[in-house]
Amino acid sequence: MALTADKRVRVGILGCSDIACRKFIPALRGCGGAVLKGVASRNRRAAASLAGETYAVLGYEELLAHEEIELVYLSLPNHLHEEWTVRALQSGKHVICEKPLGLSAASVERMLRCAEERGVLLYENLMYLHHPQHAAVKGLIDSGRIGRIRSLRSVFAFPVPAAGNFRLDPERGGGAFHDLARYPLSTALHCLQGDSYRFRGFALDRSGLNVAMHGTALTSAGEVFIFSIAFGQQYESYYEIIGELGKIRVDRAYTTPADLANMIRVTCGERDTSFTVPACDHFRLMIEHVCAVVRNGGDFGEMHQRTRRLARLADQMEKGCRHEEDRQ
Repeated sequence: MALTADKRVRVGILGCSDIACRKFIPALRGCGGAVLKGVASRNRRAAASLAGETYAVLGYEELLAHEEIELVYLSLPNHLHEEWTVRALQSGKHVICEKPLGLSAASVERMLRCAEERGVLLYENLMYLHHPQHAAVKGLIDSGRIGRIRSLRSVFAFPVPAAGNFRLDPERGGGAFHDLARYPLSTALHCLQGDSYRFRGFALDRSGLNVAMHGTALTSAGEVFIFSIAFGQQYESYYEIIGELGKIRVDRAYTTPADLANMIRVTCGERDTSFTVPACDHFRLMIEHVCAVVRNGGDFGEMHQRTRRLARLADQMEKGCRHEEDRQ
């Protein structure tokens, strides 16, 4: 696919979501490897307000047909991800899609096959993993600092989303599982050694909407993975990796503010050590990474395989948790 003369990847925004407006577009404006060319929304007024006089305001189909746009960032409600991702891929566009990429592993597989047939990249937006704190954690594990890993605890929860938010509508792919499960699962794939997982747990539902999921999994390497995701409680966003010689803890792990120099805490016996990771914008780092892969002809296949594995693990997690009605 041809790139611009200055080598920047030309990006179109499909869906003026809150995360697109607050996180993605400000990060994109700071990228050296990308340039925004168009914004599409069902609400033309919202798109025009966002675009100002700088970018084209388009309908969905217009954006996908736009010859200059090479990569589409898609942040529509979850139930629309497959339809519009496939349309974008069929138009020859690379795609960054907000998580969850699909509502099932089968849905994700259909999208990935479409991307592979057309030789384009499909990337599920696991932006948080691009923060250097997680590479630092992996380095500590690989160095043997905490010994053999015995368990991982991952928690991500926050108050109930505001009324009218699609996350509260099961018909639009809402619920805690679809909204949050990718975070602990991708942490497990990043930190643990096991190739397979056996899940057990409880999924709490309220009037057909999943509001929480708590459980454990045992990996083929003998590691215990403990996860907790929820709507409607005090904000928590952390993970801990416990080894035979010590443990590593990262707070604000999944929503690290761009201006926060975050801490990695390592405890070995009675000794505590803290490492400061400089502030950075993980959205910007994610965009730069994806655009570099597109620009330099990186390995789409390896990235697609990671996406497949995560989707299959999500299916296993959901099937392994017994659904119960949440009694308020």
